[in-house]
Amino acid sequence: MSNAKNVLEGNEGELRQTLLEYQAILDNASLGITFTRNRTFLHCNERFSEMFGWPRNELVGQPTQIVYPSAEAYAALGRIATPLLSEGKRMDTELQLMKRDGTLFWCRMLANAIDPGDHSKGSIFITEDITTRKLADEALKQLLLEQQAILDNALIAIAFLKGRDILRCNRRLEQLFGYDAGELNGVSSAVLYPSEEDFQSGMHGFLGLIREGTHSADLMMRKKDGTLFWCHLNGNLVEKGDPGKGSVWLAEDITERRNTQEALLRARDTLELRVLERTAELATANARLQQEIHERRLAEEQVRHLAQHDALSGLPNRRLLEDRLEQALVRAKRQQLMVAVLFVDLDRFKLVNDTLGHHIGDLLLHAVAGRLRELVREADTVARVGGDEFVLVLPDMHSAEAASEIAQKLLDALVQPYLIDGHPLLATPSIGVSIFPKDGNEVAILISRADAAMYFAKQAGRKNFQMFDIDMLKPAN
Repeated sequence: MSNAKNVLEGNEGELRQTLLEYQAILDNASLGITFTRNRTFLHCNERFSEMFGWPRNELVGQPTQIVYPSAEAYAALGRIATPLLSEGKRMDTELQLMKRDGTLFWCRMLANAIDPGDHSKGSIFITEDITTRKLADEALKQLLLEQQAILDNALIAIAFLKGRDILRCNRRLEQLFGYDAGELNGVSSAVLYPSEEDFQSGMHGFLGLIREGTHSADLMMRKKDGTLFWCHLNGNLVEKGDPGKGSVWLAEDITERRNTQEALLRARDTLELRVLERTAELATANARLQQEIHERRLAEEQVRHLAQHDALSGLPNRRLLEDRLEQALVRAKRQQLMVAVLFVDLDRFKLVNDTLGHHIGDLLLHAVAGRLRELVREADTVARVGGDEFVLVLPDMHSAEAASEIAQKLLDALVQPYLIDGHPLLATPSIGVSIFPKDGNEVAILISRADAAMYFAKQAGRKNFQMFDIDMLKPAN
């Protein structure tokens, strides 16, 4: 009898130790765990009580409905849980539950029946507070909806590529190529090219994008119905130096512009043949040609304004220039300093394009932009605002003489010859300078007066700089 009693006491001691160990595991779990029977809490670990704002053990004996925001919500969960638990399956769902103070929060709930065939044995529920994740998910969904709305309402065609596959695009691009909504998502961009050969030859653009982070080209492309058209493409890596994160491409139908350009070239050849006999007629036609070129440049300016940087040179465009100049003026007013605006125009740049072609002209502009960047301080801004026009903003200037010295420094550097694709070229500048606050207090006025000073530099024989003077605004006699 004594031996039996000792064995019994030993078993009870081991059982109590095991229960203590299980309790320690439950109370140190990072998830809320509860055991219910007949819709009543029989046991909860500390995390579950903390999650719902109840003191330790006060949930025990309470009806399980008290953690639900309403009887309807409680019943709705029952309609989900009962058939699953009865079949011995695990319930895994996300729902809103209620803390003791009435606060609602999002939970992930997992449940298993102790015995699917006998509901009286109860169930185990595991809960996790996922409010932060749900809020983050909702914020992300809202952001994606807003970004998609922006893309779908953009007037220019936009596509996001991974490698050479189209992950997604906006409605404008689908319309441009004649596809239905969503039809291009996940498709190789090869479907947009006239042939496999054209698709493969276009690889140089992607290689250039990987090297430079940006690429621009005019290519013949194909619509869904087989129609061919000229398209201007601008590509930028999502993150420069990391092609794996994809690229963003802008597409524009330039067929009409190309036809106009070809017509203009044919007209120019005809005019050159007749120049000796029809000088007056040539002058009139040339005036029309200049107007058409001017209109084409205005159209290109509108496209460039869609982004903050110029695709050719990588410099800030006019929009970003004006924003930085406005910031420089605010800081200068506060610190009682000066700001210099330099308007730079290349002399006879059109001659380079007419004689050597636009490709050489573009390379020359890129080289000029590189020199300008090397000559200024990190705080200065160099922007390209036109075909061969650049504007510099020099903040924190202490005197007009300092601005004059910088203008001379730019002049000395830009008059040095360039070697462009084997062609030795000269690109001398005409520079106009305006100073805040002497020459104006507003962005537009300062740029305009620097521009006026530049025209006086042109009239003074080019290859020089002029400081703005109010007399420059007086009409010539």
